Amino acid sequence: MKSTKKHSSFSMQETDEAEEENEDLSDRQKQIREGAFVPGERIPSEDKLNGMYGVSRITVRRALQELVEEGYLVKCPGKGTYVSERIPGMSAQSKVRAKFTQNNDVQSFTEACESNNQRAGAHLISIEEVDGIDEARDFFGFGSEGRLLRVLRIRTADRTPIMVEENYFPAGEYGFLRKADFEDTSLYDIIAASGHGDPMLTEPCALDLEKAPADLAPYLDVPVGEPLFCLVGRYFDADGSAMYLGKQHIVGTRYTFRI
Repeated sequence: MKSTKKHSSFSMQETDEAEEENEDLSDRQKQIREGAFVPGERIPSEDKLNGMYGVSRITVRRALQELVEEGYLVKCPGKGTYVSERIPGMSAQSKVRAKFTQNNDVQSFTEACESNNQRAGAHLISIEEVDGIDEARDFFGFGSEGRLLRVLRIRTADRTPIMVEENYFPAGEYGFLRKADFEDTSLYDIIAASGHGDPMLTEPCALDLEKAPADLAPYLDVPVGEPLFCLVGRYFDADGSAMYLGKQHIVGTRYTFRI
């Protein structure tokens, strides 16, 4: 009986301590909701929060996800979790609004963000030499030979993931892109600085709908199957040579096209 009582007492103590730790974590949630942290400030990792509050990783993850869903925090894949720079409940105002230009293109992402007083971000996911998709190979006139350079980036507005850019270049001519700094930099600026000139369209971009694939959904912080816009553009240089094929996989609820 004594051992049972001791075990019971110890269990009650453990429960009390766990409740106190959960309360501490709840206090941190409350502070974030009340604006005690600077917008753009990085939140400690799940492991650090686990050590700080002594709660399970599941509890920490659930608490962070609640704040993400409420709009107080924003996850940036490969970067971390940050305090949102937008007020929760203002999703309509925080959308990126891009307009079509006179040369058949859509306003660049950086320009669209600037016109909406938003901070554009760019983070490289991967850059690799691939066989490429048939659509890209046909664009460059590649037969069974020829390799493509695939550049995959996440674009953010005020740290909120908006789209994944999937761009294909001829691997030989554009091999310099492997050493380029893609962090928060416009692709147009990178290409222009290399001496290749500004990318140009000779035909309108194609806009379609798609479902978020399993390999891209985590970067966009959306469920697999989430409806996305897919904007495809075929870009040429000043000599009329194919420069790159670009595909933008855009979260529809965070982006608006203006005609």
